[in-house]
Amino acid sequence: MRIRILLDKLPVRISILLKMEVMKNYLMMFLLGLFSFGCSNSIEKENLTSVNEPLSLVEIPAQTIDKSKLVFNNENSSWTLNGNRFSGYVVRFYADSTLQQKFGVVAGKRQNEFLEWYPDGHPKLFANYHQGKLQGAKKVWSFGQSHSLISHLTYHAGKLHGEQKKWYPTGEIYKILNMNMGQEEGIQRAFRKNGDLYANYEAKAGRIYGLKRAALCFGLENENIINEN
Repeated sequence: MRIRILLDKLPVRISILLKMEVMKNYLMMFLLGLFSFGCSNSIEKENLTSVNEPLSLVEIPAQTIDKSKLVFNNENSSWTLNGNRFSGYVVRFYADSTLQQKFGVVAGKRQNEFLEWYPDGHPKLFANYHQGKLQGAKKVWSFGQSHSLISHLTYHAGKLHGEQKKWYPTGEIYKILNMNMGQEEGIQRAFRKNGDLYANYEAKAGRIYGLKRAALCFGLENENIINEN
């Protein structure tokens, strides 16, 4: 207010020029503020509105069968036993009889929890299924001394939906992505091991705003650490 009063007392031409300079400075400060916000390397949550429906566990028949006795029908994506769709629990073992996999099946489709372990007994993969499609959390752990969590994904009706997180096997955050039914939507970030922000952009209505690196969609996958299929 004081600046405005002083400017009003100056000759008209000089006053106009000074006012334009002041407005220019304000504009520069505003743009710098936006840039700093967009390039921040903080990793606070930027969640999408996700589907938080409680998982409806379906009752699975008590019978259990070895996976080797079943046939997976690629035409209708179902597990069959003697030509009929199987319902029950499926298990698979390592050569030393250590349990490797266990998952439920109803009418030939994966249902409820899918569990997989490494040969040493540590968890390798955890996922939820509903009528053969991924639904809810899917977690993957690394193999080795750390056995650390390297991937925590969320699905709805078989498609990535909501916040997705990945870590380096040594524990540092690698990627924080936001998905909307299989498509990028919202803030997407990738980090180097030292915590530096490597990629930071916003996906909105099929368009990209911000800094995008080509390697954002690769990294851990190229190092054969996880398999998301």
